[in-house]
Amino acid sequence: MAELALSEQVNNEDVRHLNRRKINPLTLIIINAVLPVVTMFFPTDKSIIIGLCLGYTALLIARRYKTALKTLIWVAVGIMLILLNSFYIKSSVLGMMINMTVYFTPCILIAVLIVTDYNSSEILSALQRLHLPKIFIIGLTITIRYIPTFRREFRIIKQAMHIRGVEFSMKHPLRTFEYLLVPQLFRCVSLSAELTAAGLTKGIATKEKRTSYFDNRFHGVDYVMFAIGGVGMVLIIGGLI
Repeated sequence: MAELALSEQVNNEDVRHLNRRKINPLTLIIINAVLPVVTMFFPTDKSIIIGLCLGYTALLIARRYKTALKTLIWVAVGIMLILLNSFYIKSSVLGMMINMTVYFTPCILIAVLIVTDYNSSEILSALQRLHLPKIFIIGLTITIRYIPTFRREFRIIKQAMHIRGVEFSMKHPLRTFEYLLVPQLFRCVSLSAELTAAGLTKGIATKEKRTSYFDNRFHGVDYVMFAIGGVGMVLIIGGLI
């Protein structure tokens, strides 16, 4: 019994140590909610730089080095296209599309991290600290949980099309879109029911206060993220940079 208690204590200490090195999902959700508002009302190069600093800091803390490198190349290509359009092409529509993509790249980075690195239980446990309406928390949790499920279902549909000899070709976009859309609509109905049932099984709709295995306290990495975002936004809004 003593060895079992000691083992459990060691495991709990390991979990707490890992939690300190992992960004609280509530931190990412708050930043991803505030960042688009600041970018929308203050669409300057400085706001993009601060947003990218936040996004890449989150990726580096999560040790998503490959994702950071890929998106860094994407941002570099976007900046090159902006310069090319400004000096040579001079298309307002193309410029607007590229600028919007680059502006919201930090939000996309953080959203990808939330969807891929955190399960629905962690997100639900973090959102409960905001005391939001339960119907909103349930809807948001199921939506976030459905995104990776949608990707898996898309791959399954493509494999089924390949087995049946149906080509995924852009030469016939309407037919290909139909072959992909119709099965996905049927799967959406069943998957939404399955995800809702899974949430209800975990007590998502209970009126009592839910307990959690996850440590929802803010740690050092969370304060680093808030410091970068807070100082940057104060400087931008105050017109100091």
